[in-house]
Amino acid sequence: MDDIIHIKMLGEFSLTYKGNVISDKDNRSKKVWTLLEYLVAFHDKEISQSTLIDLLWSDEKSDDPFNSLKTLLHRARVLLDGLNHPSQKLIVHRRDSYGWNTSIPYDLDTDMFEALCTKAAQPTLSDGERQPLYEQAMELYKGEFLPKNNSDTWAVSLASHYQSTYTKLVYDYCDLLARQGAYDRVVEICNQAVMFDPYDEHIHYLLIDALYRSGQQKKSIQRYQAVITMFYDKFGLSPSKELTNLYQEIIKTENATEVDLNIIQNDLKEKNAERSAYKCEYSVFQNLYRIEARAAARSGLSVFLCLITLQSTARKDAVSHQTKAMNRMSNTIASTLRSGDVFARYSINQFIIMLPSTSYENCTMIGERILKRFDEEKPKLSVSVSYTLKHMEPSTFVN
Repeated sequence: MDDIIHIKMLGEFSLTYKGNVISDKDNRSKKVWTLLEYLVAFHDKEISQSTLIDLLWSDEKSDDPFNSLKTLLHRARVLLDGLNHPSQKLIVHRRDSYGWNTSIPYDLDTDMFEALCTKAAQPTLSDGERQPLYEQAMELYKGEFLPKNNSDTWAVSLASHYQSTYTKLVYDYCDLLARQGAYDRVVEICNQAVMFDPYDEHIHYLLIDALYRSGQQKKSIQRYQAVITMFYDKFGLSPSKELTNLYQEIIKTENATEVDLNIIQNDLKEKNAERSAYKCEYSVFQNLYRIEARAAARSGLSVFLCLITLQSTARKDAVSHQTKAMNRMSNTIASTLRSGDVFARYSINQFIIMLPSTSYENCTMIGERILKRFDEEKPKLSVSVSYTLKHMEPSTFVN
């Protein structure tokens, strides 16, 4: 039978020996777990008593810290007894220091993970040699390093290191898979990766691109829209040029050949249409604007653009106020305008509206109506709102 102690620190902390398991799911004192985790994490070092005392009692005073440490070490050894390992010296004491007994056979997921990533990065390897290393490393990374210790400085530092290593692994492996055309596997990897790091934009880019190239165009567009909404709402950030260029490429993709016009018409119909203005992506708004500009050149009809700008005046949580205000303004614009009017989010704090077949005076009335309704409906948000108007310039054509 397997005579090795298997230790996990990625996604959880647990030790397993011949079917016996102890893990941080056990509701014991946090200090006991911290002591054990620290000794395992720095298994290649001897940790001085003073270092352990500073680690465990940094925010509190102990009348007799050395005896308190001895008591805690005894409790840690009692915890390790749950493994039923024949050795009674999994934690060793040398002079004035303690350490994990590295002479006893064990494997540690963080060590194996890092070793696999380092080996896979060797430039002399072929894709065929590198791929199984990537797969093994992916299998080992079960989540954040010691997630229950995410407030401890020493653990946060290591968690950041392993997360960065994992992120680079995802980038590199997805590039390899893309060269092979294995986009379904890229989707699987990225779906897992965004669970561990939901705010890495490049992983979202890889996921959207893989969905698109694997024939899941609608899903790729839905994912793009969810991602830009998340970044707007969470950080007040616009999507990168890389991501918007990918979106442009996706929406320009031609549909498959279809001979039944009824099917095409059904696909074109707006599902669950509401009697409100039409909100679209800015790239779609650009195309609609160009169509209106061409029509205006022929018909002479008047079309105006209205730019609505919101500025947070909050001293605290400015991004949160602006996010809530933008969501509120989106609803206000949609319900105030006609169902044939079009608007889009232009930036982190602006909406652009197209108002066809109307006059400057009517546009002013519409702008004031939007501001008034927004002010009536907004839930105590510290924002200032303004709007500007500009007459559309009809397209000019080169002979």
